Amino acid sequence: MWALIVDGSINRFFKVPTAFKHPTTGNQYPRNWITLASNSEKAAIGLIEVTYSGSYGDSEYYINAESAPVYNASAGTVVITKSKTARNLTTLKASKTSEIETSTNSGMSSTDWYVIRKSETSTAIPSTVTAYRTACRLVCNSIKTAITNASDLDALIAIYATADGISDPISVNGSSTSVVNTTTNTITKSSHGLSNDEIITYSSGVDGSNDANDPIGGLVSGNSYYVIGKTTNTFKLSHTNSHMGDAAAISLTGVGEGTAHTFTSTGIPSLGNSIPRPSNLAYGIE
Repeated sequence: MWALIVDGSINRFFKVPTAFKHPTTGNQYPRNWITLASNSEKAAIGLIEVTYSGSYGDSEYYINAESAPVYNASAGTVVITKSKTARNLTTLKASKTSEIETSTNSGMSSTDWYVIRKSETSTAIPSTVTAYRTACRLVCNSIKTAITNASDLDALIAIYATADGISDPISVNGSSTSVVNTTTNTITKSSHGLSNDEIITYSSGVDGSNDANDPIGGLVSGNSYYVIGKTTNTFKLSHTNSHMGDAAAISLTGVGEGTAHTFTSTGIPSLGNSIPRPSNLAYGIE
């Protein structure tokens, strides 16, 4: 955006290049002139590109605003200042509590019929369905407690903030028994840098003919897993994370094929982003 300065004040704005007539000189300028003119040519007629200072916040938590443009003749600038005002914490907490209750009920609704069937016919609820519903309630209640305990806006935001994981993929020799331990269900990678609950996407890689390598037994190339039980040089994988209360190491049943199996991080989900889904392979309901 540009501002046209005439007689020491802002005369008009151009959000996009537009043909115009200068109000003082009467000179006509075609639509593409603003794009093609040099900075010195634009400055010569009083045309200044508008700049911004300050910053906005996440609109879920802040009310964003911007000031009127301010012309500074000595600096030769026109500046619009961005600002943010925190929304009411009590209102946000009530909204977030209602939101997690609604989303959890919605997620569990597809399995409600198992509960109804048991009530009406005494047919047992499958253990995977019970595990899923238990995990949903656990995470929901934990989130509600965290919301209640949030003493300020930063604490509330942190409930939903995903942390960064490792920046680069790690590569292991998936065909080596010294890397893939089927007894302890661990994968060894020196100083891997992974964190518990970090989500990593697994790839078994390809061979010299560009055909997919056989994956490590128990894993599926292209699937994502949570890191659990990590040490400095080893880690285990799970379909669920610690917030769900049922994280368990996936059984590794054998080595794969190829020497360049990779694990790529997509971050460390927070409590607020840990509500399980029925399609999670730990439950396999959908």
